[in-house]
Amino acid sequence: MPVTRREGAPGNGITKKVWIQASAETVYRALTEPGLLAHWFCDKASCDPREGGELLAEWHHGKDRRRGRAVITRLQPGRAMDLAWIDDGQGADPPSRHTLSYEIRSKSGMTELVMTDRDDAPTDEETLEFLTDGWNSVLLELKDFCENRERTAKKGADARS
Repeated sequence: MPVTRREGAPGNGITKKVWIQASAETVYRALTEPGLLAHWFCDKASCDPREGGELLAEWHHGKDRRRGRAVITRLQPGRAMDLAWIDDGQGADPPSRHTLSYEIRSKSGMTELVMTDRDDAPTDEETLEFLTDGWNSVLLELKDFCENRERTAKKGADARS
């Protein structure tokens, strides 16, 4: 189960760690490729995986649609990515001061993903708990997606041998 740690001031943050039985490359691709993002993070995505590039995401909730836009502020292919959300789909005015960071580490034949979600806006305990539960769900979706993708690729390679 992902680990939660509350960050100190300024602002509020959530840090989670998840072990994924897949390669760092598979995890990185799931974080940056639009077609793969749509399997675990959002319903539709576009992504320009470079520093200064943008990630656009769309979520559907019944008839409602939310769109988010982030700028990639740091990218180390296969190792790390930081996103500054310009519009996190919440319709905030002024614009969001929300950042999301991913650190990808290969260890013992697995991949450790450390995700940190920070927002400068004050967050009450109820909202923090809601966000924590949401990230648990999203990161487990990512874990399941990457592990299934890697198992499927291995089975395909074994069948071709």
